[in-house]
Amino acid sequence: MWRAAGLAVIVYLCGYPALDGYRPAALDAPLRAFYDQVNRAGEDGRRMLGNANSARSSYIRSYMAGAEKQLSAVPWRRSMGQNPAPTE
Repeated sequence: MWRAAGLAVIVYLCGYPALDGYRPAALDAPLRAFYDQVNRAGEDGRRMLGNANSARSSYIRSYMAGAEKQLSAVPWRRSMGQNPAPTE
């Protein structure tokens, strides 16, 4: 597994635009295409994680609003300001 990951990293680094002069002409287009595809996949992954995070936070907000609404409808619940401490 480590060999495959190392090979993928080497192929990715060979597609770096600064190495244009060192690549063989036959491998230039495929290496650059692989490099661009990996970069696009990383950007898409970051965007998808951001979307999932915002969806999660909106779900939590709506759940908390519903829970607060249900708790405020309970007749036996009183806030601390409405129930003063007894005095002697």
